Amino acid sequence: MQDISRLRNVAIVGPHHAGKTTLVEALLAHCGAIPRRGSVRDGTTTTDCEPEAIDHLQSVCVGFAHANCVDVDLNLVDTPGFVDFFEETKTVLSAVDAAVVVIDAEPGRVAQTAALVEYLEMRAMPHLFFVNKLDRPGAQFDATLAALRSAYGAHVVATHLPIGSGETFSGYVDLACSKAFGSNGTVEEIPIPTALEGAAAAQRTTLLEALADFDDTLLEELLEGQTPTQDEIDRDLCEDCSHDQIVPVLVGSAEKGFGVWPLVDAIARLFPSPATEPRRDVDGRPVVPRDDGAVVAQVCKTIMHPQQGKLSVVRVFTGTLTPSSTIVDASRGNAPVRLSGMARLFGKKQEPVTSAGPGAIVALARLEGVGTGDTLASPNAGVLMPTVPLAEPSFAVAIAPKQRLDEAKLSQALARLLDEDPALRVARAEFTNELQLLGNGETHVTTATERLARKYNVDVTTHPPSIAYRETIQSPTEIHSRYKHQTGGHGQFADVHLRFEPRARGSGVTFAETIVGGVVPRQFFPAVEKGVREALASGGPHGFPVTDLHVTLFDGAFHDVDSSEASFKTASGMAVREALQKLGTVVLEPLMRVETTVPSTTMSAAVSQLTAKRGQILGFEPAEKTGWDRIIALVPQAELGRYATELRTATAGLGTYAARHERFEIAPERAVEAPA
Repeated sequence: MQDISRLRNVAIVGPHHAGKTTLVEALLAHCGAIPRRGSVRDGTTTTDCEPEAIDHLQSVCVGFAHANCVDVDLNLVDTPGFVDFFEETKTVLSAVDAAVVVIDAEPGRVAQTAALVEYLEMRAMPHLFFVNKLDRPGAQFDATLAALRSAYGAHVVATHLPIGSGETFSGYVDLACSKAFGSNGTVEEIPIPTALEGAAAAQRTTLLEALADFDDTLLEELLEGQTPTQDEIDRDLCEDCSHDQIVPVLVGSAEKGFGVWPLVDAIARLFPSPATEPRRDVDGRPVVPRDDGAVVAQVCKTIMHPQQGKLSVVRVFTGTLTPSSTIVDASRGNAPVRLSGMARLFGKKQEPVTSAGPGAIVALARLEGVGTGDTLASPNAGVLMPTVPLAEPSFAVAIAPKQRLDEAKLSQALARLLDEDPALRVARAEFTNELQLLGNGETHVTTATERLARKYNVDVTTHPPSIAYRETIQSPTEIHSRYKHQTGGHGQFADVHLRFEPRARGSGVTFAETIVGGVVPRQFFPAVEKGVREALASGGPHGFPVTDLHVTLFDGAFHDVDSSEASFKTASGMAVREALQKLGTVVLEPLMRVETTVPSTTMSAAVSQLTAKRGQILGFEPAEKTGWDRIIALVPQAELGRYATELRTATAGLGTYAARHERFEIAPERAVEAPA
C-alpha cells in the first residue's frame, strides 16, 4: 500500500505555450520516470500523446503521469492552457491537492492567469508560481514578479531570485535560507553574486514580512530586529503555503531542466499530502482518508480509447478500491457499477494495479453510464462529492455528416464525444433546426470535430450557424384567389378571400375566419389555414419565412362536387404569394441580448467592439468580481460568429459573454445574407 504521507497530487497549470508540458517532462526525467525528456515540437512528450495535441503543438486535453522521487511520490496532471479548454482544467483540479502555475518571465502574460488563479484561490487550493523560460532573451523576472504581486496581492512572494537572465541565467538565490545555487541541476552551493546582495536582502525581508502576517511571534521578532531561526522560517513557509496563505514564486527553465530539483523539493515540503486536509462532501462533512472502511471516489476525466473503450479516471478520497470492490454511482441513484479493470495512466500507457488507496488517481475500465463528476462509493456510504459547474458554451458550428448514411453513426459518436468532454454541447438551433456543436471557442470545437474523424471515423462538414432571418409585411391588403382545375373525373375548385394585416414583433402568424352564411364550409377552414401557414413558411420574396402577421378568411365560394381540402389549400397558398408580391416585405434579423463580462481596464475596448457590431448598448453594471464590469447590449446574431475569439483578443483572454435570443427587428439591406 502506498504511503499517503509521501504522495503529492499536483496539477501543472498556466497559460498556453508557457511550457507546462515541457516542465512535466523535466520533472519526470529528474525523478527517473523517463530516460530522457521528450519534445513538444517533435511530438514525443509523455502527456501530450493525443494526435490533436501533437498536430496543434499544444495540450488540448489533460494528461496524467507519475514519478517516485527520494522524498515524494508525484501524481502529475498536465492541463491545457488555452482558454478554450479552461472548463476541463477546472474539472480535473477536483482530483489534485495543489497546483504549479507556470508562467513566462513576461509581465504582459500575467493577465492570462487571472481566471485560473481566481479559481484556485476560490477553492483555497495551495499553489505556487514557476517563472519559466528565464534563459530566453528578454526575460523579465522583476517586472513579472511585480505584475504578479499587483494582480494577486502581497501574499505572492518570491522565494527564489534568479541569477542573471537570458544567456546569463546561471542559478538562483534561495531567499528562505539566503543561499545561492547553480542552474546545472545539482544542489551545489555557490556564492551569492555581490550585485544581487541588496536585491536578495530586500526580497528576503518581503518574504519574512509576508510570513509574519500569519505568525505573531515572527512579527515580534522582526519588530525587535531579531533574526528568526531557519527552522522557524521553514515551518512558517510550509504551514502558510499548504493553507494557501502564501504563494511562493520559483524560477527556472523547463526546457533546460534548470530549477527542477528545487521545484520538486518545494512540492514535497510546501504542498500538502492527501492526508493533511480531508475533502468535504456536498453537505460540508469531511471525508477522512482511511485505508479501511467505505470507498469514496470521484470521476475527474473520461477518456474514450479507440480500442479499449471507455476509461473513467477517478481520485480515491477514502477506502481502498480493488477490482472486486462493490461500488455504486451515488450521483445516479446508487446505480450498481461493475469494475472490470484498474490501471495507472502514464501518458498513453496503462499500468495495471490491483488496489488504489486514499489519494490514488487511477483509471477504471468500461464503466458504462458513469460520467465525469460522478461520485463512486461503497453502498450505503451516504457520501456525494461536489461537482464543478461548467460555463455555457459561447461558440457554435452547424454540423452534418459528409455521408448521409452516417447520420445514425454521427449521433452515437457525438454522445461519446460529450461523455469525454462535458464542456461540449449538441443542440438543435431554435429557429433553423440545424444540428449544432457548441464549445468554448473555435479551437475547442475544431479539435472536437478532428476527434470525431479520428476516433469514430465520422467525417463531418461544418459551417457557421445559419442566421434565422424572417420576413414580414408592413401594410394590410385583401386578396381574392380562385383555384379551378378540370380533369377527366372530378375537377378542383376553391375560392377564398383573405385579409392580411401586420402584427407586432414576436407575435408570429395567427389565423381566423369570419365566414357567414356558409360560403365556405367549416370542414375546409383547416385546409385554408394549412395552406396559408405552409406558404408563409416556404419564404417570401427574399426567401425567408414570413412572420408577424394576421390572416383572416372572410369570404369565398365552393362547389358541391369539385371542392376539396387540397383545392382550398392550393388556393390559399396562391393568395399568400400574391399578397407578398403585391405588398413587398422587409427582412427581420434576430437580435441577441448579450451580457459581456470584462476587466474594468478593458471596458472601453469591449464597448467599441460591440458598437462596431451594430450593438445597442443597454447599460452597464458591476460584475460579481471586483474590478470587473458587465456590458448589456442588443447585438444582431449575424455579428456574433467570431465574437468569442475577438473578445478574448481584446481582453487578453479574460472576457466572457452569454447570449440569448431577444427579438427580431428590421435588418439593414446590406446586412442580410441570401439563403442557401
